[in-house]
Amino acid sequence: MKESTKGALLSALVYPGLGQLVLGAKFSGVLFAVLTTGGLLVIIYRITIRAYRALDQILPALTGDFGDLRKIFTILEQSTYPGWSGEIFCLTFVFICWGASIIHAYWVGCRLDRT
Repeated sequence: MKESTKGALLSALVYPGLGQLVLGAKFSGVLFAVLTTGGLLVIIYRITIRAYRALDQILPALTGDFGDLRKIFTILEQSTYPGWSGEIFCLTFVFICWGASIIHAYWVGCRLDRT
């Protein structure tokens, strides 16, 4: 298998930056892995905070009334937590890092294939 194909597949299917690490481009591999991991951690953190805030509003309202789904949905709709713009930005950032990692791993592999 050509190095370019191996690098692109590793970065695409396993984890961004892994193709660069296997092909010897350690700095760019670590950079892509750190940026992608950072974006994913921010997304996980923000969704966890959102879930805890929703639970803090729902649990007190359910004391003694365990089956009223309309009440739960009303509380969730009235939640004051801002929109999803931060999560969408981070998800877009992760996809851009992922795509750039695939292209860069392919490019590094092509340089190795020529030598």
